[in-house]
Amino acid sequence: MTRKLIAGAVAIAAVATVPAQAAQTKTVAVKNNSFSPGSVSIKKGDSVAWKWTQGGISHNVTPAKGGAGSRTTSTKGYTFKKKFTKAGTFTYVCTIHSSMKSTVRVS
Repeated sequence: MTRKLIAGAVAIAAVATVPAQAAQTKTVAVKNNSFSPGSVSIKKGDSVAWKWTQGGISHNVTPAKGGAGSRTTSTKGYTFKKKFTKAGTFTYVCTIHSSMKSTVRVS
């Protein structure tokens, strides 16, 4: 009986000390007048980094429902990163090129 209690306590302690999963970042390329991939799925606390992989054409990353987004730039290598703390589906657009849409699904 005592051994079972000790084994149970050890098992509970092992579960309680498992570290939480570190936040992840998914990268979306901004290129050729498109976001690639066009859709990403992440967990609450994770981030999305939109990275300009080509230069020469100005783009921005702006929440479709309004709010703060990236600056408008054509600089290759520029990155705009956003951490998502709420579950839901969020759409981002380039306000210069209406066909550019990026969807972030947060669970």
